[in-house]
Amino acid sequence: MKILDRYLLREFVLYSLLGISTFVALFILVDLFEKLDIFVDHRTPLLTVARLYAYGLPSILTQVLPVAVLLGALLGLSTLRKNNEITAMQGAGQSPWRLARPLLLAALALSIAQYGMNELIGPQAHARQQRILAEEIKGQSDPGRENRSEVRLLGGGRRFWIARFYEGRTRTLREVSVQFLNQPALRRRIDATAARWRDGSWRFEDGYYRVFHDSTDTVLRFRAYGTNEIEELPDDFRATVRDPFYMSMRNLLVFARRLRESGGEVQKHMTNFHLRVSFPLADLVMVLLGAALSLRVVRGGNLAVGFGISVAVGFTYFALIRVGQAFGYNGNLPPLLAAWLGNLVFATLGGFLFWKVAR
Repeated sequence: MKILDRYLLREFVLYSLLGISTFVALFILVDLFEKLDIFVDHRTPLLTVARLYAYGLPSILTQVLPVAVLLGALLGLSTLRKNNEITAMQGAGQSPWRLARPLLLAALALSIAQYGMNELIGPQAHARQQRILAEEIKGQSDPGRENRSEVRLLGGGRRFWIARFYEGRTRTLREVSVQFLNQPALRRRIDATAARWRDGSWRFEDGYYRVFHDSTDTVLRFRAYGTNEIEELPDDFRATVRDPFYMSMRNLLVFARRLRESGGEVQKHMTNFHLRVSFPLADLVMVLLGAALSLRVVRGGNLAVGFGISVAVGFTYFALIRVGQAFGYNGNLPPLLAAWLGNLVFATLGGFLFWKVAR
């Protein structure tokens, strides 16, 4: 790595770390005040609170990193500009694109790392955080958390489960019905008093197996019925079933496929699927915009001004992300375009400003 690249990266990294630490602290402080009543009412130890927020860090970092790296690019380059170092570099034949290149490469590496964190660490960390909140802070027992009433579950192979209650300790569904769909008709249905998980498969008790034809149906009464064609596991029925928003891309795609097979709308989940790629790349887009602003608009490397611009641009970006999500959710835009709307707008703006600087 050349000396010039190291020098530029040092300024960028220092101010980015300042932004990360500041925005993470503010995020935790605001959330802490929102949950203060819960912590006080349950006399939560400080160590447990610290662990709660430690597991929440991947989610927090995902939200603050774009604004933090924008601050790093803004203040890093504008400070050098204030000291006439940018002028000296350009006088030595270094173009604006050359000066921004190490920052953009660092932002691209950070985007890739953020994507990996979201896929490999984020879902598990979020699940662990929710478990700490429920079990260690609110005092809900693990079996109690695994119980569910009024169960509704979309399974694979166009299966839809309905049950009055799921008992996590015994892995038993009460008053259960499994519908096998073949759009637009219902092909088969199992209705049983109970379904128990035994030896790796579901065993239905005291019920009926129905096969539906064009105008008639065949009904078979059973005391016990077992099948290996059903892939759903007991964990799928737990009360702690994962929010699709926090699933990995692979699991989210499987969830959307199941929903589509059953005739459900998948625009919302496919929009979130594409956001899992587009949102980490906001780091790269924000550095491009921050570098363009620092070389053309922002002067002096003023910390307060840098924070103000970063927060304002960050809020605008997140607002545009929400607008894109809303358009994607209700079908006004294709999910792919809706997920990339914020990046496309800000990348275009950053590219235009850079073009003006480089002229």
